[in-house]
Amino acid sequence: MYFPNDNNGSRVMFTSRLKEVAMHASPDCHHHCLRPLTEEESWELLQRKVFQNGRCPPELIEIGKQITKRCGGLPLAIVVIAGLLAKNIKTQKSWKKVAQSVSSYIVSDPNQYLDTLALSYNHLPRHLKPCFLYLGAFPEDQEISVQKLIWLWIAEGFIQKIEQKSLEEVAEGYLMDLIQRSLVIVAQKRFDGRIKACRMHDLLRDLCLKKAREINFLKWIHNYEDSYPPPSSNYKANNQCHLCIDFDFLEKCDHVLLESYSPVVVQSLLCFRIKSGREISYGDSPFDDVFSFICCNFKLLRVLNIWYINAFISRELTQLVYLRYLAINLKSSCGLPPSISNLSNLETLIISTQRGEVILPCNVWKIPKLRHLYAKGGAKVDVSLCSKEAAVDHSYPHVLKDLRTITDLDPCGSVQDFLARTPYLTKLGICVHLLSDSGNLMFPNLEFLRHLETLKLDIDFFPRHPIALGEVKFPANIKRLTLKYTGIEWEEISVLGMMLPNLELLKLENDAAWGQQWETTDGGFPRLKFLKLKELDVERWITCSGPFPSLQHLSLERCQYLREIPSSLGDILTLQLIEVNFCHFSVEESVRQIKEEQESIGNNWLKVLIREQPWTF
Repeated sequence: MYFPNDNNGSRVMFTSRLKEVAMHASPDCHHHCLRPLTEEESWELLQRKVFQNGRCPPELIEIGKQITKRCGGLPLAIVVIAGLLAKNIKTQKSWKKVAQSVSSYIVSDPNQYLDTLALSYNHLPRHLKPCFLYLGAFPEDQEISVQKLIWLWIAEGFIQKIEQKSLEEVAEGYLMDLIQRSLVIVAQKRFDGRIKACRMHDLLRDLCLKKAREINFLKWIHNYEDSYPPPSSNYKANNQCHLCIDFDFLEKCDHVLLESYSPVVVQSLLCFRIKSGREISYGDSPFDDVFSFICCNFKLLRVLNIWYINAFISRELTQLVYLRYLAINLKSSCGLPPSISNLSNLETLIISTQRGEVILPCNVWKIPKLRHLYAKGGAKVDVSLCSKEAAVDHSYPHVLKDLRTITDLDPCGSVQDFLARTPYLTKLGICVHLLSDSGNLMFPNLEFLRHLETLKLDIDFFPRHPIALGEVKFPANIKRLTLKYTGIEWEEISVLGMMLPNLELLKLENDAAWGQQWETTDGGFPRLKFLKLKELDVERWITCSGPFPSLQHLSLERCQYLREIPSSLGDILTLQLIEVNFCHFSVEESVRQIKEEQESIGNNWLKVLIREQPWTF
């Protein structure tokens, strides 16, 4: 009654930093989520603040737009930098000086913005504060992989189990909460709308680092001046420090700088490469001594991320019995030692080598809490030997109940017995050897992996004859499927649409399918949202009247023999994007024609992205 509707245009506007509060206050009213300003809007705001009612002189327009671009679309940053520009002499020289380091000029007077931003941090619930502060451990402007961020949060002990949800699901909920509070920016999305990568605005990162320093939660080391810790008495409030070290600095120094941290309980050591584009040296590195020192002196480490440094696995590594997360790049392809199984608390193992595949010992499957194994570039393991050892060694677990992720595994021997011990896998990337000992083609039965949602199959032996899918058993629950070098006939590819009713993503890459023509059938792929065809020899694509009823994103890449895509794809009501990379110009023309036809009948939502072929066929 205090706000009667007098039909005079009056409105009540409610603002909140929390989306949930806005929804609770008025669930039926329109909600407007603020987005970052575009470059044009940012430039308009800067002009209004600097020149009041006037316009920017022509000689300052270009440099002024550079300044606004570096503010990242955040109005608060633009207003702060505009106040600085308005006070100084408006010349090209003075503006260029500001443009060279926008962030440092804003930080020079933190009282202008930190108090405002700190309100968002102060109102965070207790369980979200360490998750937010931990984002400061990543380099400025870096896109952060959500998958690895979640694995790190879990390893650090920030995520608490909630009812029937997995730790990964709870962590993803934490991240969404930070995003809805506008403390984290979405950098990339997956096909299903989930977040693939995120990042922080520079000002929020400054706030993050400031709050982390106040409680000695996080320490960045860029040079020798940063390398000395405060007195140990300062760590009483939080004696579990997370160290972040610039790779370029660590490569040049020795372990002396780390000796001063020995009295401090260092829980995490993360090394990042700040300067991109520099190749990692394959020669000897002083880091070998540093690595041994770390293993001997920081025995309470939970997280060790030395991905950018080539290291030999030394026996001292097995002293890190509290380690939960290990990301390492090995100097040689000799692989991991059998003693890796001594890391009884290890949950996440991310590994690669300079050359070739990582050699995994059978003992890696004896790590009792192993949850995620990510092998960039491939990991070779003799699964037949593992099965034999498991039969006689009772210390091998009968079922790897915690194992959820295996990527880029290249097993020697039959994988059937091995996979039978991993029934709870949700993600599997495997190189399949189709030839049996007798020389016959065979395909592993994966039907029993009932929790599997993501499957990537790469065929080691390219078949001379097409594979029939009639005898292949896929888990019915699969949502994401990638096939490489499988050589399946196109008719059989259509069978997949019937076999896997829950499939949402399908990638056919590098001769995954054989034949000149793909003719889709009715009723197939009812839930498919993302379809990618890459480096295939198909020439003609014929569709039925209602193909892919749920398709949102179609991607074509280097399909050099394909001449057009079916016009009926434009009639898919859910289709939002067609992406064409390095295909024949006639394919590009057919895509443009589809877009024009849709626009002519009022359908303006279809987007087309074309990356033209640098050569002609």
